Amino acid sequence: MKHPINILLLLCLFFSGNLFLSCNRFELDAYNFSELPLPPTAHLEQIADTSKTLQRLDLLHKNQQVDSLIFFAEWLKNYDEETTLLYAQKAYNLSTDENWNIPRAISAYRLAWSKGKKARFGEDIEDAMVEARISKRLLEPYNAPYWRMEMNYLFGYLYKRSEQLDSARHYFQQALNDLNNIEVNTAEFQLEKANLLGNLSTTYSRKDTTNRWLLYQQSDSLYRILNNTSDRARQWLDQAGIYIYHKSYDQADSLINLCMSYGQANKDNNLLARAYQVKGRLYQQKFFYEEQIADFELAVSHLKKCLTFKQAPHHWTYELIGSAYQDSWAIDIDESHIDSAIHYKKLAFEEARQHGAIKMMKRLSGDLAYLCNYLGKKHEQILGMPISSFLDKNYVAVSESITQHAKSAFKRINEVEQRDIKVNAANKRRNQLSIGLIILFLSVVGFLLFIQKIQNNRLKAEMNALRAQINPHFISNSLNAIENLVNAGESKAASKYLVHFSRLSRQILTGSRHTTTSLENELKMLKHFLALEQLRFRDKLTYDVQVESDIDASNIIVPALILQPYVENAIWHGIKPKPEGGHVQINIQQGKKVLICTIEDNGIGREKAQHLKNTSVLQHKSMGMSITEQRIKAIGRIKGSHIEIIDLKDQNQKALGTKVVLQLALRTTRQ
Repeated sequence: MKHPINILLLLCLFFSGNLFLSCNRFELDAYNFSELPLPPTAHLEQIADTSKTLQRLDLLHKNQQVDSLIFFAEWLKNYDEETTLLYAQKAYNLSTDENWNIPRAISAYRLAWSKGKKARFGEDIEDAMVEARISKRLLEPYNAPYWRMEMNYLFGYLYKRSEQLDSARHYFQQALNDLNNIEVNTAEFQLEKANLLGNLSTTYSRKDTTNRWLLYQQSDSLYRILNNTSDRARQWLDQAGIYIYHKSYDQADSLINLCMSYGQANKDNNLLARAYQVKGRLYQQKFFYEEQIADFELAVSHLKKCLTFKQAPHHWTYELIGSAYQDSWAIDIDESHIDSAIHYKKLAFEEARQHGAIKMMKRLSGDLAYLCNYLGKKHEQILGMPISSFLDKNYVAVSESITQHAKSAFKRINEVEQRDIKVNAANKRRNQLSIGLIILFLSVVGFLLFIQKIQNNRLKAEMNALRAQINPHFISNSLNAIENLVNAGESKAASKYLVHFSRLSRQILTGSRHTTTSLENELKMLKHFLALEQLRFRDKLTYDVQVESDIDASNIIVPALILQPYVENAIWHGIKPKPEGGHVQINIQQGKKVLICTIEDNGIGREKAQHLKNTSVLQHKSMGMSITEQRIKAIGRIKGSHIEIIDLKDQNQKALGTKVVLQLALRTTRQ
């Protein structure tokens, strides 16, 4: 076959149906990947050759390029992950430029899956979550049961990777319900159901044997009917893990042996690597409880066999080997095993750092510190440096990695928000112009109503644009603080700061689609922010948030991120210049038809703050102040809203601080 790529391009056209007959029209049904046959390996090799493939794609129309890229990315998802990401990103960029929402949604879906697979730990899953939310938002207007199921499956998978098992279980169950409502019974859908049942089972704890075992049996039955031993064998390893947890070692060993037999017969190295690891864990746990030297030797033997397979990462295998040596040293089998324990736990720690596994690093750092303290100075020969230097070096590296992931995720969501704001504004202007011309011909009253609509929409767009600027402003301050703590060698403080920052980041990303939020979520976000600021200012900052007892914060709606800029100004311009520090008091009260939010500080006051600014060598207006002033103007034009800034002074006109009273029209979810 002389030109396999040309034939594959024709296949894309065929599977797209009538998709290409119209330059700008796309049908969601054309992207039902469950019915997409997989080309032979030789053809996949040709597709993965990006230089030749992209060159041929340039000869097609843009809509044909987009569809070919999407189908190529789908074909390569289990063959070449990096090329899959490349093709999906190109499809996303092109469909975004052309404002084609359906292919844009499908390419974002593929990006989310691929990034989710690369993100081995919850700490770096946010980038994939951003892509998933983009895809879900674009697909929501369409009544597509297949894609509703696929999106629920995707979110379940991502939440499972980030160890949010309750959320994962919810989405897996939703996907299973959607699948059962789709009136087809093909082998592809049965396989999807088997995979869903298997994933759903893993969201239950190992103590909940009843639910896990019931779902395992249902999934295993479907795999058996489909004659799918590959996926079935992988599930046997999960079942073996349950047996190990309950100390049923013979049953676990039997299942692992079945997996090994299948892996050896089919040269499935991924399965073999996992099987040797699970078998090593079996004997490591058995040795821990029964203290038989034969179990120790079998544990180390199987785990080291796992390391011979080039299946990365090996962090958990290293940790298991280190734990086996630590256990044997602890019961006085061999004093020299403490050196081996430190060596393998060091390897586990370094590999966990490479993949951003903070939770594992915390666990390993405790073990290493205990073992190294026992050895005294001798441990430096194994680690190559003192234990404190080793831990600091690795925590600095992982903090930089996680910071980069956070920057990437925030940059991505802001790019999407800014682009959508511009597109929506352009569409609104076109619609408003058409409506305006019609109304001008009808009546003066209609014209006045149209003008009012323009003003309301412009205000909404302005609030959206201002809110889209807040994220990078806050990120910059937070990441600078992380860097300062790391540079100062305060690894514990840096770790604590990263936890707060991660939780705040997730809340901001979760609410990124809306211009409003509940008062409850707004206060949660504000408390995370204040905790971060208090950590940075140490003893110089105290705060208190008081909400009237009769306020139902979960049912009150407020503009998103409305309080944070005023609190930030109180801290940075009132409290920070004050040598002894100060206090910020936030009170939330409910009036008859208004919500009253008061932010009061006992700082240096506005007059002195302005004087310090005027006498400063750096005459610079902060981004935070600029955004706050714009938000004040915008909010002031919202019906029922009012902002008052009061300078607090004593009888001698000495500044006592500043009070900001923000009055918002009372809105609830019931309205």
